[in-house]
Amino acid sequence: MLKRYIIILLVPFLLGSLFAKDRIKELYKQGKYQEALEKYNQIIEQHPEWSEAHFGKGAALYKQGNIEEAIKEFEKSIAAKSEEQKAAALYNTGNALLKSKRYKEALEFYKNSLALNPNDYDAKYNYELTRKMLQQQNKQNQQNQDQKNQKQKDKQKKQDQNQKQEEKKQNKEQQNKKEQQKKNQQNQNQQNKQDNQNQQKKKPQPANKKEQKLKESEKKRAVRILNALKEQEKKMMKTRMKAKHSGTKKEKDW
Repeated sequence: MLKRYIIILLVPFLLGSLFAKDRIKELYKQGKYQEALEKYNQIIEQHPEWSEAHFGKGAALYKQGNIEEAIKEFEKSIAAKSEEQKAAALYNTGNALLKSKRYKEALEFYKNSLALNPNDYDAKYNYELTRKMLQQQNKQNQQNQDQKNQKQKDKQKKQDQNQKQEEKKQNKEQQNKKEQQKKNQQNQNQQNKQDNQNQQKKKPQPANKKEQKLKESEKKRAVRILNALKEQEKKMMKTRMKAKHSGTKKEKDW
């Protein structure tokens, strides 16, 4: 970790020559940034093209912590005529962007500032410092993204596992339901069979009863016929016996 502080160099150039008795410059040095800001606004209303006034206003805004507005004023001051003034405006814009942690943009402004003033040590230092901070930011962003991706993967994996478990549970429940239905059907069939058997035992079918009565009736009739034949045969035997003992013979039939 770097131990040196970021070099923030805000250069309110040409203030002494533009304003009587360096009044605004003194206000700035005394930390009276709001009063200095009001003076800059008065000048900008009359001379909106003066890049020096926008530069000074940007410096006052920066000191007040209004970084975004300071960036806008510094960018307006880049149109300064001399390379030194342009380099200072680019440098201060880079500082404001650095303060906002917009490292990639800040690098470009430092780079452009060094192109105009290659010997600016502060610009070189802040450029290298910003480059390292950008690398750290990119690394941290990558780590955060990796962690986010991993959390998403873990979440998706857990969801998939829960879904599989739920599907397995549903399949098992359906299988158990089918088996229970099959078992119930088997029990019902067995019960129906048993009920039919019991019903047959208790209540013979009318057709069988009728057939049975018919058989009994035929059997009795056959017995009666047999008894009648026996009785007739007995009578005939008696008649023959009488004829034999009487001594008479019957005539032969021709």
